[in-house]
Amino acid sequence: MENATFINNQTEARSALKAEFEHTASSLLTTLAGFKPEQINTEITANSWTAGQVAEHLFKSAVGIPPLFAGNTEPAQRDPAEKKQTLRDIFLDFNARYKAAPNIVPSNGPHKKAEVIAALEAVIPQIKEIINTQDLFALCTDVDVPMLGKMTRLEWLYLVCYHTQRHIHQLENIRQAL
Repeated sequence: MENATFINNQTEARSALKAEFEHTASSLLTTLAGFKPEQINTEITANSWTAGQVAEHLFKSAVGIPPLFAGNTEPAQRDPAEKKQTLRDIFLDFNARYKAAPNIVPSNGPHKKAEVIAALEAVIPQIKEIINTQDLFALCTDVDVPMLGKMTRLEWLYLVCYHTQRHIHQLENIRQAL
């Protein structure tokens, strides 16, 4: 019976995550599509990222998920969604400012609108495939997130969603300022 509960809970978790990810990915692509090609490299304030840099940053962070998930895992000995609310609180606090990890800092560009959208459109199906096929409750043991420790695939994928939502908000602010 315990195994049946696990499958049902994972099915429910997968369904909720899939809906969140699809909505977030669609919002991202729609938001980027709203920029004119000549606006993609416009910096609205000194030392701020352009829309193209935000898109590149999101691509760099998302493209790292498949290799992470191909790494070592173990069964989580805790609620596999334990850190979901904490991740949401961190990433959707639009008053907080964070420094990007060096490996996902975007280049100075210039960026081409069609290219950044195409790059994101290429990684989105990879993430969807992971959501649909992998054990979301497995704990990824190769990476510790600062102050959070090891996270499950489910938590990592919610991190992708909330991180993307944070930057959609940033993109909307950039577009309004242009």
